Amino acid sequence: MYRIEAARSRIKRELKRIPEMNRTRIAAAVAELRNQPRPPDAIQLEPNVYRIRIGDYRIIYKVYDEDQLVLIGRVARRGEDTYKGIGSLFD
Repeated sequence: MYRIEAARSRIKRELKRIPEMNRTRIAAAVAELRNQPRPPDAIQLEPNVYRIRIGDYRIIYKVYDEDQLVLIGRVARRGEDTYKGIGSLFD
């Protein structure tokens, strides 16, 4: 089982801005990453960096298999800036 961590403290602030119904769905999807960090609907963006779609929202995360860790880099509504700066999310 993988553990889930946020790459930055702003992830929690981003989640608070999301409507409750969507936030519940996002939380369930993140929890499922513990058991299956690469679900069938995940899209690989870079080596070990994936995104999953939850309605209009995207969860961008990186998988560290050797540490059994999923690091959440961004939770955002799909827009022009959603995928900008992906490389720096996990530094």
